[in-house]
Amino acid sequence: MINDFFLVACLEDFIENARMFIFETFCRIHNCISINMLADKLNMNPEDAERWIVNLIRNARLDAKIDSKLGHVVMGSQNVSPYQQVIEKTKNLIYRSQALASNIDKREQSKNVSSKGQTQSNSMWGVDF
Repeated sequence: MINDFFLVACLEDFIENARMFIFETFCRIHNCISINMLADKLNMNPEDAERWIVNLIRNARLDAKIDSKLGHVVMGSQNVSPYQQVIEKTKNLIYRSQALASNIDKREQSKNVSSKGQTQSNSMWGVDF
């Protein structure tokens, strides 16, 4: 990755964002996460990983607590408002509706083309069905 032409200029930002993505994914799945396991996944040593997580908590980007005795990160409760739940559930609805409408239009067009072809071919023989 260090030799990648496109990433060499923004390598630190790329690594930081990759760590954030991995960490957010683990936070959504688990309520209690081992710092050693996180350090391994984030390609950091445990002390650096703990400092990184503490900075996230301090900057109010994370609702969590660190249990230093057990070496765990305990996630806070993430209550999602009903309005946010509705928004999340209906996000893809417009795309799915557009795809459905497009498929219906294609089907109608193919029926129209085939029915015109049958009418023309039938009239050519002088037979109406």
